[in-house]
Amino acid sequence: MTGALSRLSTSGRFLVAPVCLTVAILAFGAAVPEFPTIANAGNVLAQMWVLTLLAVGQMFALLTRGFDISVGAVAALSSTVAALAANHWGLPALPLGALAGLVCGGLNGLMIGSLGIQPIVATLGMFVGARGLALLITDGGQVVPLSQSGIAAALAYNSLAGIPPIAWMALAVVVAAAWVLNRSVLGRRIVMLGSNPDAAWLVGIHPWRVHLAAYGLCGLFAGFAGLLITIRAGSGLPTEGTGMELQAIAAAVIGGTALTGGVGRVSGVVVGAAFIQVLFTGLNLSGISPFLAGVAVGVVIIGSGLLEYALRRFLSPLEQNRRMA
Repeated sequence: MTGALSRLSTSGRFLVAPVCLTVAILAFGAAVPEFPTIANAGNVLAQMWVLTLLAVGQMFALLTRGFDISVGAVAALSSTVAALAANHWGLPALPLGALAGLVCGGLNGLMIGSLGIQPIVATLGMFVGARGLALLITDGGQVVPLSQSGIAAALAYNSLAGIPPIAWMALAVVVAAAWVLNRSVLGRRIVMLGSNPDAAWLVGIHPWRVHLAAYGLCGLFAGFAGLLITIRAGSGLPTEGTGMELQAIAAAVIGGTALTGGVGRVSGVVVGAAFIQVLFTGLNLSGISPFLAGVAVGVVIIGSGLLEYALRRFLSPLEQNRRMA
């Protein structure tokens, strides 16, 4: 019975994103003639992956009861590093941008896991530092055009089964993240640390190693997002990513990831990111201020919190009655 109650409580949070996405699609489809078209659907699918990668990476940090507010700045730094590397060594050097993200995430993990620095302090420092470094290496924030922009444009905008090649690449990375979370020892350790840190310690899990891995993954996915930014724009953009750290947290929370750690699904995060992208696209097509999207996302986050609270209030008496029976 306890397991059934726990599953009901957990599954409730994962219903928020699909319900919100469905309502948004139906509402915009009825109100905006340009929205329910194949071209617009392809546009949404092409644009959602930067936020999706940031949100999936954010999920790993949230699972450990932390968070990372530096992912937007790290994506901008990764975009810049990728463009500079590609111009110097050729397009095969683009993944060095993702490596820059991994390094930033690893430093966050070391500060949080080994030195005991609070996530807000460590990632705020990385946010300022990564943004400053991106501006520094581009002479005050100058765009870095790719010398082989034609190939990048083909990857970004050519159609492969209706979706650009970089979207398929991003999907492959997200599938890999799901495998890490659900099938690997590392994924189980990240979830265990977030669910019950004391139990994790008792079974021999070293928290600093798990924090290093979780934040390293968060930084790596921010690096992948930076690569997508570079390929789509045909340039390294050192000022990109502003505000996306909060959108990434929002997408992860709407997708069912618990701020208290230990609960999260990659599929839920993807749907949460899709909802936010649909919201922005629909408001843009309808001519309504895009700032309303922030209001709507805030309402959904608060609503998901109220849903969790209601489930706890509902399930607690059932659990007490079960124990007294």
